[in-house]
Amino acid sequence: MKDQESTFAIKISGPAGAGMMQAGETFSKALSRLGFFTLVYPEYPSQIRGGDNHLQIIFSSEKVYSSQKEIDLLLAFNLASYQDHLQEVKKEGWGFLSEKVGLDEIGRELGQPLVKNSAGLGFLWGLFGFKAEALKEQIRQDFGNRGKLFKLNLQAVQGGFLKARNFPKIEIFAPVKEKVINLSGNEALVKGILAAKAGFAAIYPMTPINAILTLLAKEGTVTLFRPEDEIAGIMAAIGASYAGKKAMVATSGGGFSLMVEGLGMAGMAEIPIVIVLGQRTGPSSGIPTYSSQADLQFAVNAGQGEFPRIVLAPGDLKELYQLGAEAFNLAEAYQVPVILMTDKYLAESRFSEKASELEMELKIDQGKPMSDSKDYRRYRITPNGVSPRALPGQTAFLTNSYEHDEQGFSIDDSPLRVKMMAKRMRKLANLGAGFEFFGPEKARATLVGWGSTKGVLLDFLRNQPEYNFVHFWRPWPFPELAISILKKAQKVIVVEGNYSGQMANIIEMKSKIKVERILKDDGRPFFKGEIERLIL
Repeated sequence: MKDQESTFAIKISGPAGAGMMQAGETFSKALSRLGFFTLVYPEYPSQIRGGDNHLQIIFSSEKVYSSQKEIDLLLAFNLASYQDHLQEVKKEGWGFLSEKVGLDEIGRELGQPLVKNSAGLGFLWGLFGFKAEALKEQIRQDFGNRGKLFKLNLQAVQGGFLKARNFPKIEIFAPVKEKVINLSGNEALVKGILAAKAGFAAIYPMTPINAILTLLAKEGTVTLFRPEDEIAGIMAAIGASYAGKKAMVATSGGGFSLMVEGLGMAGMAEIPIVIVLGQRTGPSSGIPTYSSQADLQFAVNAGQGEFPRIVLAPGDLKELYQLGAEAFNLAEAYQVPVILMTDKYLAESRFSEKASELEMELKIDQGKPMSDSKDYRRYRITPNGVSPRALPGQTAFLTNSYEHDEQGFSIDDSPLRVKMMAKRMRKLANLGAGFEFFGPEKARATLVGWGSTKGVLLDFLRNQPEYNFVHFWRPWPFPELAISILKKAQKVIVVEGNYSGQMANIIEMKSKIKVERILKDDGRPFFKGEIERLIL
């Protein structure tokens, strides 16, 4: 047994185009079939062939919260990858080169060199002494139970499984005895989008949200529009929402930049819309296939003038699922744009969760039908700022992106502008809590994170119980209830993946307290152990 530990980290590495990503997905889902919790963190360059595609697969008998730098086992599919990553292997770990263990030979014998990645999965499966059927069943699910491709991969898995007999078995811990669900962040988010009964999605492909487009297309219940650019995308979604569909777009920072004028139109015209913003390293094209948390203040402030918007930042599978649905509830209830922020790490990594957390029934707001069309005013001034909303065909009304009166007619009247602005801006006054608190009430210091830093900070708390942690899943509007917690803290340390500390800036502005910053902006997430080295 490996030091009686309950976590094991593997890295699979090889050239782009050789199927590393698919191999990692198949392997992690097979592990979850056995009852293991897993985390798969992929890295790949922005190129089709060559380079180094690699992914870390961590599996455990308990929930895995964060990726890590050190690995227990390396399986590389070319010499360059082997040499690049061998230094990451722990002293007591294992390093294997596909050619040396006979995996390349399996590909040549089958007449298809690319299936050596499946041979690698069989090899690893055999090293751990797992029964082959769980892996083979996952191959059946991923490749279909028929055809030449399926048969080749199944033969490759069996060949790798037999090669493992030439090496000592690696003793491993037992899995948990409950159902575990394995999903990427994008898959969990789509699960929430579908639960909300979204009706329209306009998506121009852009890393890291591409899978949202393909997953929705596969499901077939959402009307999809693949626009010529992001401007057309947001305008189409606004039109669909105006007509009564629950509408969304999905993009990254560059695409969101193009959507900003449309965002302002939705804010002024009070048309609900959900925008999924998958952050990646910028500015401009930056490092397009790597992660970042540097678009927060952009999302909060985007658009000329001021208008209410909600910014959500899920931090794990459960929150992606729940907030993926809640984004539509909020957009419909308050008639505002809702921006749901994820990032490359959270969107494209794979995680495991107890099935009960991802199979719960969500409350879905189907909207309130207009009760009376007499004297209908689309922008009626109401105490809570939310006006009655009619759809085309229900009654006659005007919708206007200019400043307007209650009926929707354009105005430039000063007193009325003040009233209409105040109406819109008080919509979100009583939005409620947007954060979660972990740890003891009194602590050595209070850590603060938002979005995808949730996992690594929970990992920190596992070994440092004298700290506590505030996770913001709704950075904006800033949850006022959090201010009293932060003011009681002996010290506040904000951890985020950007250069300047954007959440820290918001906290200092809202709470008037000075906070410390732990920042990282190299395109990678915080790894397990990094927070300890920077704080302790």
